Amino acid sequence: MTQWLSHEMANGLAFNAGSTFDPPREVTGWALQPDISLGIGRIPFNKRNFPTLVTPALNEQGGAKIFPDSVMFPNLALHLRMGLPGRRDAYIRLADATTPPGYKISPTMTAQVQTNSLGFGVRQHLDLWKEELPKLTLGAHYNHVRGRTRLKGLFNVATDGFQADSELTGEIDWNLNSFALTAVAHKNYDRWTPFFGFGYNYATGSVRSKLNLHSRTFLIDPVEGQGSERPEQSQGRWITGVQYARTKWSMFFNAEVKALGRLQYRSWVAQLGFALPYEIGRGPKIIYKKRVPSAVDDANRTAPKARKADPKDDSYEKEDKRLAPQPKRRPLEQKEPERSQPDLIFLQ
Repeated sequence: MTQWLSHEMANGLAFNAGSTFDPPREVTGWALQPDISLGIGRIPFNKRNFPTLVTPALNEQGGAKIFPDSVMFPNLALHLRMGLPGRRDAYIRLADATTPPGYKISPTMTAQVQTNSLGFGVRQHLDLWKEELPKLTLGAHYNHVRGRTRLKGLFNVATDGFQADSELTGEIDWNLNSFALTAVAHKNYDRWTPFFGFGYNYATGSVRSKLNLHSRTFLIDPVEGQGSERPEQSQGRWITGVQYARTKWSMFFNAEVKALGRLQYRSWVAQLGFALPYEIGRGPKIIYKKRVPSAVDDANRTAPKARKADPKDDSYEKEDKRLAPQPKRRPLEQKEPERSQPDLIFLQ
């Protein structure tokens, strides 16, 4: 049973470890753009492969019915993206998934899940087709996931006509690595950007599990079991979603569904994210809020810059004289020659 549990958890966790999606909007100019997202994932259990138990006490509890058909878990992720030359960007990703105390995974069992991940990757944005056709974003990703689950349940075990309460405890620990490639097509429609693509990830690592069944009476022998399993190495996923972008902020929703590997279309991850309206590393301050460029900014940016005068350089004065408009000279009016008046002779 512990081997079956390790196998199911390893395959489900390997798929979720490959979830490294980032919204398709480009980041330019060496700026750092933080994104935060809250998601939920599903790990299914294949009970058709549940083993035949040799412990009568566990068989009486229903065997596979001890465990749920699937496990849901929350996920909080933080992306920090940096724009690179050539329409590229790089990111670092931190994620945490913690269930509240007493989180029920079945009517008789609770689980305390704690998992953390650290990842990074690079992306390249391309225009392979005409302007009216979708753009393409290619990505290479790495993600390391480490975590644990603590199970606890109380069962009423009967043996040889004697009944007693027994406590089932379990420990599941995992350490996984995921290497992924993604190709996502997207197209802008005003403020909306729908996207669709495919991803492939290769997983390594291991999952170890341990189960203990202890009765409150010495009349029932304790049951212990251990197991370990490696994850399914090759898995594929469909990626789809939409992004809504404003000038200063944006939101996105994306879903990833398992399309290649065991239990296809039964494992999935969905998340809702928000791009914060701040960029780090640009402007006069280290962190500044995005500002909408005004018409005055556009006019100042396009207007020619005035040249500063240098007192040691007289070419500036000459250039100003040459460029300054010269007043037009009016032609001189020709004066008519004065007529000489004859001398007057008076006769007496």
